[in-house]
Amino acid sequence: MTIPNPPQFDFNRAISPDTEEVGVALLRLLFSRIASAEAKLKGEFFAVVDDRSSLRLDDRYLGRWRTGSLHGTAMSASVDALLAVQTILESVLAGTGALPMSALYPMIRAALESASLAIYLLEPVSRDERLRRSYMVAVEDAKYFDTFQISLGNLNSRSKSLAQAEIRALIATRPSLGDPADFPFTTVTYSDTVKKAEVAITADPAIPTSARMALLAWWKLLSGLSHGKQWAFVEAMERSEAVVDVENQSAQIRMTSSIAAVALVTQRAIEALETALNLYGRRSRVTWTEVEDASEPPTLSYTALQNENDARED
Repeated sequence: MTIPNPPQFDFNRAISPDTEEVGVALLRLLFSRIASAEAKLKGEFFAVVDDRSSLRLDDRYLGRWRTGSLHGTAMSASVDALLAVQTILESVLAGTGALPMSALYPMIRAALESASLAIYLLEPVSRDERLRRSYMVAVEDAKYFDTFQISLGNLNSRSKSLAQAEIRALIATRPSLGDPADFPFTTVTYSDTVKKAEVAITADPAIPTSARMALLAWWKLLSGLSHGKQWAFVEAMERSEAVVDVENQSAQIRMTSSIAAVALVTQRAIEALETALNLYGRRSRVTWTEVEDASEPPTLSYTALQNENDARED
């Protein structure tokens, strides 16, 4: 490690043993919350969507992105990442494995990003805003699928343009969204979804909150660690056994991850997933329907909707 003005820089930095013990205790509590989230996603909670719920009524305007395919995929990715983190940490806590220096952080970042995306899609009370966000995310997905296909040599991939055409046709069935030709397919960034996720988490009465490091700051730190950026390693890692070369103003050091830091950021990722699940529960049950839901047409199967649209075109 090379640091300007080494006399003012402490090459060694270790967290206190008491703090690490608190981190271990927190992790054990978090494992049960991961299990609860997994049970919801694999059980009746996620599988059952009431017929006149807000989410079921959204399906009329979502085409091939109906039945929660966008937010469902995001929540599934989030819980899978958390389960992978838990599997590694359980072996560490049992004394049968070592804590990887930085390998856990990309998985925690994936859990946080995916849960934030699900919150972004589910949080709006307004159907028009939920649909608008779904359309933008769907086109982003299609864009990246095109770039993937091009990297394979398929230069004629048109997934994005096809998705935009299908979405404009869906917008035409909902006048409140305006002229389909004017719909802006703006870019959805993870920084925006993470900022919106923190607002939703703070507003969720089921999630206890207190003054703490902003979720966006955690995400930026996780991104730096995931991409091997020196600033993030200097900021986040514990440093020990420094062998300082004064003349070269550098040192060889041993860098390790703190259990406490891993526990704290894992907790934030779990909170994001729990908020996404809580929002899903509200949107998927008739108990939580909004006033606008009462004026929606009867729910129809996708086949029936296609037949209805074909008849309208004829």
